[in-house]
Amino acid sequence: MKVNLMFRDRDFNIKAEPCFGKDTLTADLELERILSAMSCGDDIINESCAAAMFCPLMSEEEIRYRQETLTDAVENPETVRKLYELSGETFKRKRGIWGWLSPSQYLGSTYSSAIELLKIYIDMLMELRKVVDNALDGFKSESFINLMTMLQRELDDNYFEETRALLDDLKDNDGTLISAELGCYNQGVNYVLRRKNRKGFWRKWAFAPSYALAPRDDAGATDFGKRHDRAINEAANALAQAAEHIESFFTLLRRELAFYVGCLNLRDALRTLDMPVCMPELLPQTVENRSWNELYDISLALTKSEAVVGNELSADGKCLYIITGANQGGKSTFLRSMGQAQMMAQCGMFVGAKSFSAPLRNGLFTHFKKEEDAGMKSGKLDEELLRMSALADHLQNGSLMLFNESFAATNEREGSEICRQITQALIENGIEVFSVTHLYTYAAAFLGDRRVQYLCAQRLENGERSFRVVPGEPLKTAFGEDLYKKIFTEGEGKL
Repeated sequence: MKVNLMFRDRDFNIKAEPCFGKDTLTADLELERILSAMSCGDDIINESCAAAMFCPLMSEEEIRYRQETLTDAVENPETVRKLYELSGETFKRKRGIWGWLSPSQYLGSTYSSAIELLKIYIDMLMELRKVVDNALDGFKSESFINLMTMLQRELDDNYFEETRALLDDLKDNDGTLISAELGCYNQGVNYVLRRKNRKGFWRKWAFAPSYALAPRDDAGATDFGKRHDRAINEAANALAQAAEHIESFFTLLRRELAFYVGCLNLRDALRTLDMPVCMPELLPQTVENRSWNELYDISLALTKSEAVVGNELSADGKCLYIITGANQGGKSTFLRSMGQAQMMAQCGMFVGAKSFSAPLRNGLFTHFKKEEDAGMKSGKLDEELLRMSALADHLQNGSLMLFNESFAATNEREGSEICRQITQALIENGIEVFSVTHLYTYAAAFLGDRRVQYLCAQRLENGERSFRVVPGEPLKTAFGEDLYKKIFTEGEGKL
């Protein structure tokens, strides 16, 4: 049985190799807060959501498939949560079977444990079928319809009736029926486990000769045990394989549903804050158009537990976005919101905005300013250049690069020239760049280039920040005096 809620033609692999720079992306884009809101303390959800987010999809078809599945989950949250709950309950019940398939178990114990485990799985499959029967009409996506119709088709009433009857027959509460033949030297051969509840069974065997072991006949008991194991060996292997097959189905179902339950958890958290979410539109990789409306930093909203300011823009034919403006005006926040949206969009999720449209990118990379090296093993500029060198080994045509006040550890002239050369090389090689900077010489170097979109952190006439990023050419000042006045000349700290 296949689940295929994440991919049309293959299973979801939570152990897949993540994209380059996973830890850096997590820190720079503050993704840990988002994953925490998705998982709500559930390790399985956290693992599945992280695996999806750090293994971005590169196909529009795969993204649409997952988006349609998520849309179904959003429209049927109770059913999706119930299916996930049942898959988790299955493993809770499994843990109640002591030493299941332990290497130290006797074959007879493995045989009995497999029967008990299959009974649990059959009961849980029945529960899944009940949920599916009551909810199928509410689903429209290819993935959920295929899964649910498969469960109905493969798990009909006859299946449950026959399976339960067979498991009851295999249970050796009233003894085990075994047949054997004599070999060339009168040894037992061809041991076979026989069904006991066939028609006419008891009439045939009621008056058969019998033999009872003496209470202290340990050698006889050992001999009978070995003969019993030879007879049940094939059945035990078949039962164990059947149990593992059904377990793998429940494992996949749980992991794939976990992603959608995580999305539901995040959506509920954002709706509580009255923040919008939307299903993004992904454009071909060759397109250089972007648009967003009320795009916001999800991690900031979750951290503050209140609504935050969003941004909007529609830009066509742009490959470089340079963001300048007032200190503490929302530039870094905007940059994080863009990175979060790109990652979430390419794993098939909704994004934090009223609308969002962007081209597919075959890699997302960040280069944010870091704190000074406490160990003094290298200078700050040296450290930034080393990080950039490592990124350059993985950047390729169609990537997205986010800079946040990079290469500002040296003077204006040198920092601007380093930034200009690196940025120019990136866009010439088909890499889209978003760059937050206070280096005016660097920002002004691209004035007049039609493929460059200038953005500026908005500052009101009274010096207050609106925390919106709007179109605007770079200024020679970052209005640091506004912060000085606010800190040193207002309130109780007035000088």
